[in-house]
Amino acid sequence: MSAKDESFGSSYLPAFDETDNLKITKPDRHYRDSHPPKFAVENASLSQFNYTKTNHILSYSLALNITITNPKKYIGLEYNDIQVIAYYGKTRFAFVTLVNETASFYQNPNTTVSFENVAVRGHKLVLFAESDFNKYSLGTAADVYSVDLLIAFKETFVSGNAICNLKLPLGFNGTAAPGFQATKCWRRRYY
Repeated sequence: MSAKDESFGSSYLPAFDETDNLKITKPDRHYRDSHPPKFAVENASLSQFNYTKTNHILSYSLALNITITNPKKYIGLEYNDIQVIAYYGKTRFAFVTLVNETASFYQNPNTTVSFENVAVRGHKLVLFAESDFNKYSLGTAADVYSVDLLIAFKETFVSGNAICNLKLPLGFNGTAAPGFQATKCWRRRYY
């Protein structure tokens, strides 16, 4: 028996000839876009959202439960990057990484994965435009703030982002307020 015959799996590998006409292509666009993952914020609580106009500091404390649904019936998804970026009006104030290259994960076909208690907390120097400050003042009067999440992701077959428009009631004394409505994120761009 030759060394080639003893190697693992050699009898199952096709013969390779350098003269073979090999063509490597990207996955077909229809295939990639036919069933992109779906994102939703199932629960969110805002226990702090204070902006000081004199020193331009925004203090925030937000907890999120985010779900990702793989609607494909037979194909799993391998995520190697998922980031959540929080905006108030046009101002970005927070950034959280859910998945990176060292902690990638596989999602089985036709399943939903949940990221529970994603903490978005901190203090940030922000310069609100006058329109955003006016929006903040109205939100403070109503104790409900409009926060937008941009969820950007990279997956083996598809990458893109989704937008989640959240209406967050403010809790008192560091506690969450009831009344948040689960929010489906809308597809902004997949490529």
